[in-house]
Amino acid sequence: MQFRLSFIKSLGSLLCLLVLAACGRTESVQTLERRDLMRLVFKGWDGEQNAIVRPPQLKAEFPVSVPADSQTGLRMDALQVQRLNEDSAVLLVKGDALDAGMPTLLAAYWFRRRGEAWSLVSRQDVIEWLDSAGRDSAIGNTRIVELFPGQFALALEHSPLKQGLARTRLLLFRLDADNLVPLLEKGSEPDLTVHEESGPECVNIIRNTGNASSAHTKGKHIRLRLRETEAEPPHCYDYLAKWDIAMGGNTPGDITLNFADKHYRYQEIAHTVDNDGERTSSYELQVSAQKGKKLFRFNAEQQKYVIVPDKPKQKK
Repeated sequence: MQFRLSFIKSLGSLLCLLVLAACGRTESVQTLERRDLMRLVFKGWDGEQNAIVRPPQLKAEFPVSVPADSQTGLRMDALQVQRLNEDSAVLLVKGDALDAGMPTLLAAYWFRRRGEAWSLVSRQDVIEWLDSAGRDSAIGNTRIVELFPGQFALALEHSPLKQGLARTRLLLFRLDADNLVPLLEKGSEPDLTVHEESGPECVNIIRNTGNASSAHTKGKHIRLRLRETEAEPPHCYDYLAKWDIAMGGNTPGDITLNFADKHYRYQEIAHTVDNDGERTSSYELQVSAQKGKKLFRFNAEQQKYVIVPDKPKQKK
């Protein structure tokens, strides 16, 4: 009898230890693997069937521009894990709504190491809602940059996509001890790429006019004849910029963008009218290009970067 009581006590103690261990596993992880951290932040998250996150796990509300009947859960995905020092790290997360055309959520979570385990110490469920501006959006390259000694920022590329227009913007956030702060005014972030097509012909137009050494196109004007019942001639645009940030002394340094762009437009040069009164217009392709530099400087009062007016150099 005494042996049975002792066995039951031992079994009870073992069960308590197992429960405590299980609880401990939900409160900390042993690695900085993205999957482990996501499971720590969002209980029950497995990256597959249960990757859809809803309140109260996510303390976030959709922007007021999103109708209440359109609001749904978010599919959360880890973007980057950044080790800040020996005992702290941050996890950058994006949340895509289940319905197309909804904004993308950007969030961050901070972890601290105690012994051999990492624990969640701070969460920022909403850094910013990124407008999709169409059917979808994507977050591309992310990296950490140093603004001045001891102060870092997160730079990432965001691409809102819609029919006929592909655009990539630069987003920059100051990395503080427990939150990320936008350093560029929302809506005025610099473009890194813009590709605009008003019709499928743009691909051939850009390819043919870009091949200046081709014997077929060199020295020739690309012309187009359209009846008045046909669609307007296409307009195409290409823009590409490379950016760099200077190291500041005790404030963030300047951001420099070196860009080049080209406009492709058809200009009407003549028109004729046949015996039936139908009008036919002749167009000639006009290509204008420019290169230039844009400068963004940190404004201490606004605590954000603002553009420094600079007239681009015209290229013939």
